[in-house]
Amino acid sequence: MNKPYHHGNLRVALLEAARERLAHKTELELSLRDLALSLGVTVNATYRHFESKEALLMELAAVGFDALRMDMQAATGASKQATPRDRMYLAGEAYAAFAQREPSLFSLMFGRRGRFDTQARFREASGAAFRVVVECVAAIRGEPANSPGCLRTSVAAWSLVHGYATLAVQGYFSSLPAGHQPDIRAIVRMIDLESPSPVPPVSRPARPSP
Repeated sequence: MNKPYHHGNLRVALLEAARERLAHKTELELSLRDLALSLGVTVNATYRHFESKEALLMELAAVGFDALRMDMQAATGASKQATPRDRMYLAGEAYAAFAQREPSLFSLMFGRRGRFDTQARFREASGAAFRVVVECVAAIRGEPANSPGCLRTSVAAWSLVHGYATLAVQGYFSSLPAGHQPDIRAIVRMIDLESPSPVPPVSRPARPSP
């Protein structure tokens, strides 16, 4: 249970309380009134910082991306001897670990498509997290981070790792024998991280004329 709030930054306290509450309750069960009660302040005091529950959830999702970025950066910078490919693996492991440690927050961050996309704060935080992946791929390929090939490969790597993390959080791997459960490094290896050439499109047989 959260301790009553007495001093300091109420905005930060509300976000911390919401993040803690989200670990045990669903988003629908979270309310500004309950958060205010847990901190010992009035509901009106919360509105000075967040005009609505949705505004608080947007900031909480952005905070989640901040935390994800810092986790990946800490993992990739932990060893000076790590190769660029090792850093890619470490970033993927940190990504999956974050999702499993805070599944409700992870779900909020990647919830309904476009929910928070109009908010500059959210776009900046999510973009900064993605840039960690882009920088890893750029180092492996020896290309500029904004090159088409680098961005295309980064999206592919992110998609695979995110898919793995999502399935793991939702328990889809728990019924598999230990030896059959996928490894995050094996997932990342499925991407051709080094080839600068785009994969040619699959040719499809022409449809017969009517």
